[in-house]
Amino acid sequence: MSDTGSLMDTPKGRQLADGIVKFPPNVHSIRIERSDATGYTRLVAKQNDTVLSFVLDEDECLYIAGLLTGAPLSVKA
Repeated sequence: MSDTGSLMDTPKGRQLADGIVKFPPNVHSIRIERSDATGYTRLVAKQNDTVLSFVLDEDECLYIAGLLTGAPLSVKA
């Protein structure tokens, strides 16, 4: 995992252009990967050798952004 283009190191980890990486005792990261070729946005979480990947649609991206920023959320039924 490359940390090229890191924005800021903090005591808790490193902020990257596409996510956050937290170092020892275990390496943790959450990244957002967007593909212009497929149009998909994926949320990729890594811990040691375990990788979880989820494809997100636009509404899910906006919902997660709202959770992270504390913005009012509207849940669709």
